[in-house]
Amino acid sequence: MSGSRDQNTALSVRGLTVSYDRDPVVIDVSFDATLGKLIGIVGPNGAGKSTMIKAIVGTQPADAGEVEIMGKSRAKGLRRLTYVPQRGSVDWDFPVTVYDVVCQGRFGHLGLFGRMKRTDKQIVADALEKVAMTELAERQIGELSGGQQQRVFLARALATRGDVYLMDEPFAGVDAKTEAAIVDVLRALRDDGKTVLVVHHDLSTVRDYFDEVFLLNRRLIAFGPTDEVFIPETLQRAYGGKLATFGDGSSALF
Repeated sequence: MSGSRDQNTALSVRGLTVSYDRDPVVIDVSFDATLGKLIGIVGPNGAGKSTMIKAIVGTQPADAGEVEIMGKSRAKGLRRLTYVPQRGSVDWDFPVTVYDVVCQGRFGHLGLFGRMKRTDKQIVADALEKVAMTELAERQIGELSGGQQQRVFLARALATRGDVYLMDEPFAGVDAKTEAAIVDVLRALRDDGKTVLVVHHDLSTVRDYFDEVFLLNRRLIAFGPTDEVFIPETLQRAYGGKLATFGDGSSALF
């Protein structure tokens, strides 16, 4: 893929295929995500959404496929990609503070001796402020609510200062206030020229939240502007006759 990248392309994936026990769960997926877009990854349960982003990051082995990040191979561009896993995948009983977790976002940028510099500390402080967690910086993570834990995850992601963000269900299990705050942060990243891909289940908010939709059911069904992709025809192909609820409050049974 090297040399074929458009200057606006942040993430390129070609022929990505992933299997569990020889059962394909992501099949020959190819796409280009451009800079400055907030993208919803949508599809039914078992469609391979989480598996796909794990394979892009490299935490899930793939059978085939190539990934480029900001025009470089995954190995060379990985520092510019930030992955936010599902909140349930973390041991929240581990004895660390909110500040410690957010500092992890700077680890890939530290020098030979791994010491936080003044600029790193300021980046961490800014990240905590953006998610309204400054006052809880010294709190043990196990003492936080679900919404607060998700804010910590987001602050750690912000501290990486990446260019491409892959987020696996950041709205799961949070209250409406926290969800609105997360959306505001994601939009700010988008407006700053970052590319944000979000695994998302709530069809009723897709039109409100995302510039583009990536509709997946093992294979790529459609990918493009929300008003072109999030329509009855493509939803029927992905969901096969289930109820879809749209952002204007209407719903339809396919």
